[in-house]
Amino acid sequence: MQISAKTQNTGVSLHPGVEATWQSLVGGYMCKNAYTMTDEFVVSIPGMENAFPELSGAVLVCSVPPSGNSGLVLRYLFSKPVAAFKVTLSLAAKGFQKSIPLCRETFFSQAMDDQLVKRYQDLMIESSRMPLFDLRKLNASLPVPKPMENSTNVLVLGAKDDFIVDDEGLKETGRFYEVEPVCIEGVAHDMMLDCSWEKGSEVKERNEKC
Repeated sequence: MQISAKTQNTGVSLHPGVEATWQSLVGGYMCKNAYTMTDEFVVSIPGMENAFPELSGAVLVCSVPPSGNSGLVLRYLFSKPVAAFKVTLSLAAKGFQKSIPLCRETFFSQAMDDQLVKRYQDLMIESSRMPLFDLRKLNASLPVPKPMENSTNVLVLGAKDDFIVDDEGLKETGRFYEVEPVCIEGVAHDMMLDCSWEKGSEVKERNEKC
């Protein structure tokens, strides 16, 4: 599915029948941020400009940068070859499905207990049976076009202990939106499910009040 089709489908599912005064906030995580990043999503849905309320903001969490993951892969190969191998084993070969330690290292903080990791591992195994998008078509749509001026306010969040997206990837996303990214200490890549998830939630809530 191309990005334009994906954003339109997402828009249709967001708020059917809501009032125009309703303030909405969209969140994107990892590869799904490629759809959230487009002006078609954060500014308007093509052909449906008056059908949905204007977004009040967007939060990008541990985002693959707008140029895609190729830069991440190359940096890891040269600077962290062992980590590059583990990420490939975990994600491409789905090794996270077979190993709790690898699943924890890829997505969660080291302090997360086995029982909780196993719970989320089982859920990820089940959900990964259905592909959400065609990665080749997604890559063909990259890099994501630069957003228009005066588009939706964006908060870019990263995790200090992220095993997948490095600091340079986080900074690239910040530069793309011309905002200062926020890197949260003591939390891992899957920030929303991590045992330290409150840290990310607190940052998001503080920025919503600003």
